[in-house]
This record gives sequence, structure tokens and C-alpha cells, in this order.
Amino acid sequence: MTRISVKSEIGRLQTVVVHRPGPEVDRMTPTLMNEMLFDDILFGNEARAEHDIFRRVLGQVARVLDSQQMLAEALVHEDARTFLVSHLGAFCPLSRDDEDWLASLTPTELAANVVGGWYEMDQTGRNYVFKIPPIPNLLFMRDPAAVIGDTVSVNHMATTARRSEPLVLETILRYHPTYKVDANRLIWFDNDENYRFKLLDSRNTIEGGDILVLSEHIVAVGVSIRTTQSKMMQLAERLRKYGRFKTLLAVLLPHKRSAMHLDTVFTQIDPEHCLVFPPFMEPNQPESCPVLRVDMTAKELVIELKPDLMTALAQEGHPLKPIRCGGSNRLDQEREQWTDGANAFCLAPGVALAYSRNTRTAEELTKVGYQVVTAEQVLEGGIDVLDGKRYLIIIRGNELSRARGGPRCMTMPLLRDQL
Repeated sequence: MTRISVKSEIGRLQTVVVHRPGPEVDRMTPTLMNEMLFDDILFGNEARAEHDIFRRVLGQVARVLDSQQMLAEALVHEDARTFLVSHLGAFCPLSRDDEDWLASLTPTELAANVVGGWYEMDQTGRNYVFKIPPIPNLLFMRDPAAVIGDTVSVNHMATTARRSEPLVLETILRYHPTYKVDANRLIWFDNDENYRFKLLDSRNTIEGGDILVLSEHIVAVGVSIRTTQSKMMQLAERLRKYGRFKTLLAVLLPHKRSAMHLDTVFTQIDPEHCLVFPPFMEPNQPESCPVLRVDMTAKELVIELKPDLMTALAQEGHPLKPIRCGGSNRLDQEREQWTDGANAFCLAPGVALAYSRNTRTAEELTKVGYQVVTAEQVLEGGIDVLDGKRYLIIIRGNELSRARGGPRCMTMPLLRDQL
């Protein structure tokens, strides 16, 4: 069984899961956009081209896995096929004939139908009906599950469009021949293991974009439009049982789409610095987000209010200097935060991936010693990004960013080196 462990946001990346956008993106129509949480229809070929470059850059330092391929590898086992098909009915009404047809598919075909969707035309031949809805948001691998220390959280998604994603991840985590996780290391949020596959309870949800592992002792969790305070407290209870983490810092985000998850307004990029959306993350701002400090070492969970995340981190002995997403101009801050300027992803300490379109953010990083290099420069082999210098690797993301997610959103690290 392969080791799975993440004890920081910045340790050298060893293994990461992504998902290349496929037919599920091409099957998006204007009438499905709102339901599927998209603001626009993506040009699939361009999104795939951008994602391919992104994946190749990740592959310069780490092993890169694709979730759909991993699902197909897990589905070689009959128990995995039974588990997946039997639970699909929680998300879409399947007849016995439908289940029999799915059971007849090869592992690769079954994985493709679960992710890309399965539809048929109605009797008129003019309208299509999805028997299994596509899951285009699987592009954002960060959310349905999260490695927290040596454990893996199987999450509860806040929206109907994403409810089936944890089923895909759990099938992998239970049955994959290489990346299967022991049941005692999986974090579920209810005693009834089938609860997460029942009707959606939007008052009791948690998503991986709100979970940031800042050190082997500190976890930050956003309380947001996607993660509820009750689920945050459940996570604290679960983590306390493992005895590794000492503090959970719950950041109370405004309930805005622009601040969907904590990692849209805050990401750590090296031992000293973090990228932030200043109005929410900097101290002494009118909109500074307050923080609940949860002490997980006490007999009962102890909660203390802190004014903001920067102050709370400093008091935990984990001080970070904020780098402004968008620079000093509020208009630039809002524009670049919207296109995921604060959503960087680290390949190693001081080696971050970001979208090239967020130029003001890149300028701010050069002021603290980052060298801005393109994905093409890295892939041509002229730059060793692990030479100890600070690099901001910029990738083209004009199409990917329209889906409302950045480099961190598109990744689920399985293994990082410990700092």
C-alpha cells in the first residue's frame, strides 16, 4: 500500500491527483450552466490544452495521477463495481435494466459513463435525458476528498451538482490496487456510512477547498457558502481522535461566491509568505474575517475568537507575511481574486503555480524575491525549479479560470515531503 501523507501546504510534492476535463465539459449547455455551477460554457479543446500543460509542469517534480483512470483501475475489482453502481441510485434513478447495463461495461467504460455522464434521447428524438448526470466539477479535485496529515477526509458536498464526486473518490480510496486507504484512516462524518449518499443536507457540508494543512499541528478551515460550522466542528472532533493536530483555525468567510472556499482568498506559498485577498485576510480591515481558534488538545473542544487569520497564525508560532493578490489597487485586487490570483499551488517551498493572467499578483511576488517563469521555460528544461530559489511558474488559464477555479482547486495532493 502506497504512503499517503500531507502535513503542509508547501512541502515538496511527490504524488498528486488531477482530472483532465473530458466529455463532461463538452456536454455543458446553456440550460445546464446554473445547475452545474458554471458561469459560462467552456471551450473543451482549449481547456484540455491548458490542463495538459498544467499537468506536464506538475510532472516535472511529482507523480501525477488522473482520477478517472484511477477509478477505472479500482473498478477491475467486482466489489468496487458493486459498491459504485449500488450507490449511484442515490443521485439518479436507475432501473434494474440500467444497473445491468452498467454492470456489463468494462472498467474503463463504466468510469467514463460515471464521470462524463450517460444520456439517451427521448421518444421524440429531439430531447436528451441524462440517466447519469455528468460531473464537470471533478476538474476541481481539491473538494470531494482531502488528505489531512495521515488521514483522508471523504467530504460532503454543498451542491446537488457535486454530490456524486465523493462516491468516485471513495470507490478509489476503498478499492484502488495501489492507493487503497485503510478504513481506520478514512474520516467519515456520520456513523451511518450511507448517509453521505442520501438526500443533500446543505446545512451540514464540508469541501476540500476550505481545508488547508498549514503544519503537522495546525489546520485552517474556511466556514463558507460550501462548508458549515457544524461540519467544521465535526472535523475537529475526528482529527482530535488521531492525536496529531493541536489547533484548528476556522476562518469565518463572507457568504459570497467570490469567496467560495478559503483557498480562493488565502494560500501559503513558502515558509514565510502567503497570498491573500487583502480586504478579507489582512488585519484591521473593515471586512477582515474573524477566526475561531479550536483547541484540540483539551478534554473538550475549547473555542476562542481571534480578530483575523494573520494574527491567529502569529500567535500559534506560524507567522506569515501576506502578499497582496492584485497588488495595492482595490480594483485589481477584486479582478485578480475573481480569476484565482490567490489560489496558488506549491510544488515545493517557494515554488508556486499560478495563472499568467494575474499580472499584478506576479509583480507583488517579484518584490519578495520570486522569479517569474513560464510553463514553457520549465518544460524546455532550462530551469531547475528545485534549485532552492523562489519561482512563480505561470500557466495559461484563460479557459480554465472561467470554470471558477485555480491551480490549488485542480489538485489533490496525496503525498508531500515533511518540512
